[in-house]
Amino acid sequence: MCRILFAAGDGRDVAPLLDALVKASENDPYKEKRGRGKQHRDGWGYVLLKDGSVRHYRSMKPVFEDTEAVESLRGELEGFVTLMVHARAASQGVKSLFNVQPFAFSSRHGFTFWLIHNGDLDKSRIIELADLDEKELENASDTYAFATYLCRKLQNPSLSNLLVHYRTIEETTKSLFNTVTLFHRSTGDFMAFVTARMSDEYMENPLNYDYGKLLVLKKEKLFAVVSSTLELYHPAEYEVAPNETAFFVRIREDAFEVETVHL
Repeated sequence: MCRILFAAGDGRDVAPLLDALVKASENDPYKEKRGRGKQHRDGWGYVLLKDGSVRHYRSMKPVFEDTEAVESLRGELEGFVTLMVHARAASQGVKSLFNVQPFAFSSRHGFTFWLIHNGDLDKSRIIELADLDEKELENASDTYAFATYLCRKLQNPSLSNLLVHYRTIEETTKSLFNTVTLFHRSTGDFMAFVTARMSDEYMENPLNYDYGKLLVLKKEKLFAVVSSTLELYHPAEYEVAPNETAFFVRIREDAFEVETVHL
């Protein structure tokens, strides 16, 4: 499984979180204690929203070895930004650029979105819910199947519709349903939807809980949700996201509004 970062706000506050994700991906004590190695090295990617432009990047290099790309991204973290980053440790789907996140999809209903996820979902069940062909998605990850479900079934990214469909997929959670999705509607507005969900069986193990929990950081000019390991490399006044929590973030040109709901 993976390390994720979502942040909206002043780029100067976001940069230390990016640095922490790079370090956490190279040396993750929580992952190592679970006997799964200490690195997240199966590719990484990001989406950066800034000044009316979107940059989407994916690479099979581990984030901690992709120095030039990380430095380029860090150099963009000035002013108001929205950033989502994913460092992959593969659990489902082949290790290839195809399965590196964020995934990008465009819906026939007039919106596009980028999606990242940490955890394991019941891929076969999602394929059934989305009326897909399992053979066609044999090499795709469970997250790709989830994104395809959203592209087919979600009519618009209003909060009420998001809750319906994310609750449907939530029921397929095997371990974690920690997700970030950035939506862009044809009307021009952006919004993000972030979920924090851990299965009851998974969280019974304290090692799993420490590894899988999401942390929330709120400051005057920053809202961020990050994987737990980042706190080891960037100490701050985090709060643990309660299980079955979602955050709906409306993103303006230089500001954000956050609504917290039960998933």
